[in-house]
Amino acid sequence: MVSPLEINCGDFFKYLASGEIQPTDEPCKKAATETTIEKLALNIDKLQNMRKVAIDAILLDIESLTEAEIQQLAEGYGKPDSSGQYTPFCAAIIYLLQNYF
Repeated sequence: MVSPLEINCGDFFKYLASGEIQPTDEPCKKAATETTIEKLALNIDKLQNMRKVAIDAILLDIESLTEAEIQQLAEGYGKPDSSGQYTPFCAAIIYLLQNYF
């Protein structure tokens, strides 16, 4: 399984705009990622729908942003707020901002 304590645990996953989470294409990481997705039920309909809602909210206004602004937005999602909390599904949002735009 992929430990959330691993420094680059996010590198094990990739996300689709549909809200689905998938294992990375890297062979050395794929088995652990598939196990994690399955054991933690990360692709149940409820989580996929919640991810999609979070992603769709960002995609609504993305067309008006420059590439630099999109990068800045992605960096912002990678930081906790004033109470130390991250935005729900920030990993999926960051992944899509960095990989699709």
